[in-house]
Amino acid sequence: MTKKQTLRLGAGSAHEGDDLDAARAVAERGKLDYIVFDCSSEKAISMAFMRKQAGLPAYDIQLEPKLRAVLPGCVRNGTKIIANAGALDPEGAARLAVDVCRDLGIKGLKVAYVLGGDVSDVVRQQDPIVRETGKPVSALGNDVMGALAYGGFEAIVDALRSGADIVLTPRAGDSEQFLAPMIHEFGWKFDDWDRIGSGLGIGHLLECGAQITGGYFAEPGLKDVPDLHRLGFPIGEVEPDGSAIITKLPGTGGVVNEQSCKEQLVYEIGDPAAYIHAPGVVDFTTTSVRQAGPDRVRIAGTTGHPRTSTARVALAVRQGFIGMGRVLYGGTGAYRKALLAADMVGRQLRERYGAKDSDLRFDYIGYNALFDWGGDPDVLKEIELRVTGRFLTKDEAQKVRVLVSQLPVNGPAGAAWGRPLDQGGVEEVVTFYSTLLPHKDIKYSVHQFVA
Repeated sequence: MTKKQTLRLGAGSAHEGDDLDAARAVAERGKLDYIVFDCSSEKAISMAFMRKQAGLPAYDIQLEPKLRAVLPGCVRNGTKIIANAGALDPEGAARLAVDVCRDLGIKGLKVAYVLGGDVSDVVRQQDPIVRETGKPVSALGNDVMGALAYGGFEAIVDALRSGADIVLTPRAGDSEQFLAPMIHEFGWKFDDWDRIGSGLGIGHLLECGAQITGGYFAEPGLKDVPDLHRLGFPIGEVEPDGSAIITKLPGTGGVVNEQSCKEQLVYEIGDPAAYIHAPGVVDFTTTSVRQAGPDRVRIAGTTGHPRTSTARVALAVRQGFIGMGRVLYGGTGAYRKALLAADMVGRQLRERYGAKDSDLRFDYIGYNALFDWGGDPDVLKEIELRVTGRFLTKDEAQKVRVLVSQLPVNGPAGAAWGRPLDQGGVEEVVTFYSTLLPHKDIKYSVHQFVA
């Protein structure tokens, strides 16, 4: 027997820095059973590894403002919170959540956190093959900072069964966070592959937040989206068979229609018949998408297949430092001036600092930074030259900005060099590779505090 006939799930974020006003609105007015925050993009994880290395908090640094935005509404409405905000320190994230609850005067909430996602030691012991290189992880040497598994939906279910009000995980899969409450509330079995596929499919539609309500969708004159400046985050009204209505808060901006749902459905999935997750494999070839009313779309028929024997693991790998410098050229011959400036800086980087051609890039923004548009460059009256280079050390990477900063005096005429904010800088590069580990070798555990 199911506990609920309809389960209301809301998206709280699509990434670590998403719109807190939209999250607050859906928490306060969405009548949600659960609000789910996706906080662990590959970029966020790489930043967490760098913070850990520097002795700084290694969980989502936006967790506190997220909780402050939604906790009052969640407590008032009985909404539970799930967030993969723990990154490399789920316990630290949970302690922060307890502190925020106490600061807001909220007592008695159970804050669960999941450990086990950090599989760095397991990867070093087993030395599996890196999918992108075909070589063992050990071939990457000491540049490997660590390894974090995608998964843990069983642990989220366990936490909910223990009565948790807030569940904080490491890198739980985006869709898994939505699947777990469906399993818990509807009593689904872990090997009911069609329902697992359906739940993951609904999770996939919701996990990118406003992308299904008009964000990353609008094209003026072709796909117009009303009130884009105040998009509403999506809500899924899920039924026990895994079908659902996708909608949003009345009165918010954006749109939910068949086209917005279909665009999100095919986002990043690869093979639509075999979209692989740790809990199971989604088959979208059986899915129907039908308008059910204004800003209401019914998703039904998604099926699934048994899960694979392994789970994906992200490898964070140091790859040096990127240095960037930027300068604007205006007026007649702007592109030719930028070309001359690029040649000058390129020669300096090669001759003075031993830079390799393969580690340098010169973009002419307004002409060919994204694509070579094939137009006449001499027609253009302004060009931004962006010089980037990759180096082993931070000091070497700094030279890019320094040399570009000298162009307004030493380079071609017509340069405009703005404030320091405009001029570029240096960033450490942590690249993500991936490998696979057997599910049995990734051991999650659930722990709990009471606020």
